[in-house]
Amino acid sequence: MKTHIHVITPIITEGFRSEEDLRACEGPEITVTQCGIAYGPASIECEFDEALSVPGILEKAIAAEREGAHAVVIDCMGDPGLAACREALSIPVLGPLQVAAHVATMLGHRFTFITVLDRLRAMIDHLVAGYGLTGNYAAFHAVDVPVLDIAHDTRKLGSLLGEKALTAVRDDHAGAVILGCTGFMGLAEVVTQTLREEGLEVPVIDAIPLTIRMADALVRCGLTHSKHIYPAPGKKEIRGYDNLR
Repeated sequence: MKTHIHVITPIITEGFRSEEDLRACEGPEITVTQCGIAYGPASIECEFDEALSVPGILEKAIAAEREGAHAVVIDCMGDPGLAACREALSIPVLGPLQVAAHVATMLGHRFTFITVLDRLRAMIDHLVAGYGLTGNYAAFHAVDVPVLDIAHDTRKLGSLLGEKALTAVRDDHAGAVILGCTGFMGLAEVVTQTLREEGLEVPVIDAIPLTIRMADALVRCGLTHSKHIYPAPGKKEIRGYDNLR
């Protein structure tokens, strides 16, 4: 069986992510498709942005299940709309932060989260607490690069991430590092090499490839989220949102 994993990038900015970016996540038994959202924010850098993205995510997730996708991955480390999508869908829906944080805990016990902007600190703190992993959460760091500027100088960004990763291991005593923006995809190898040059063998987690493969594993094991915990929404009057029905 060839699994079809659909990735939803929850922003309206064209060109930020493409199916070509995700080709390395494919294989003989995995097909990956990708889409953005039709309405919502240009990037997600705060709770307000995240809230604006959720209706667009739901629209694309519902359509993906109807069109035969086996699982959905939300392409943002804030896991926007994750619980709502699980209520609306029966196929697995995964958020990269939830997956990365649990795997980081398995591999390194304590993890440090390195993301774009410091203003995201409270959002990430709340998510980690909600996932029951506060005791494994070593620290939060930001490189002070807005989401839409990530591609401007990836060499400099890789250097910044490497510096933060060294701090994570030496000062935070983290056993694993999470690259805390899905726009950092592809930079884990650079950060890993920076750590190795200092004699530090620590897993650096690139969340989107990991989450796609986790989704594939769940499908192959015949597993999805509990509809006892995430029951389908009840039927009631909704004004607007015709495309979510």
